Amino acid sequence: MKQAGVASFVLGLIFLVPTMATAAEEHQIPVAPQEYLDMENPIDEDDVDDIFLKKVRRTYKSKCGKCHGMKGDGEGSAAEDIEIKPTVFNAPGYLEEQSDGQLFWITLVGSETTEMEGFGPDSDAGLSEEKIWELVSYIRAKFTR
Repeated sequence: MKQAGVASFVLGLIFLVPTMATAAEEHQIPVAPQEYLDMENPIDEDDVDDIFLKKVRRTYKSKCGKCHGMKGDGEGSAAEDIEIKPTVFNAPGYLEEQSDGQLFWITLVGSETTEMEGFGPDSDAGLSEEKIWELVSYIRAKFTR
């Protein structure tokens, strides 16, 4: 009887562990409501120059870099301890597939079931919508391949 119980436990682990790993790997980033997907970034691309990037880099470093990494590679100093790994902004094609409104919305409200918290005006971070748009412009300028 004890052998059957141990065998059942071991078989359970064999099937449970891969399922847990797959759940983390298969995380889908929530899609923004249509009103956000339709938004256009109010920051003109021509205004995203070296001075702009240097200014916004400070905000990115303090709010985003710990998880997403300063290279946009998802390997920030806190990323190792996160179960569902941060988005890799510099993955080939990733940013081309995301609208500015999608990036804005995720930054504003966060991503449920992950450690990505919202950074909007009503959050602990308290970033204004203008600051969030600046981050979207920074991310796109620095990490689009």
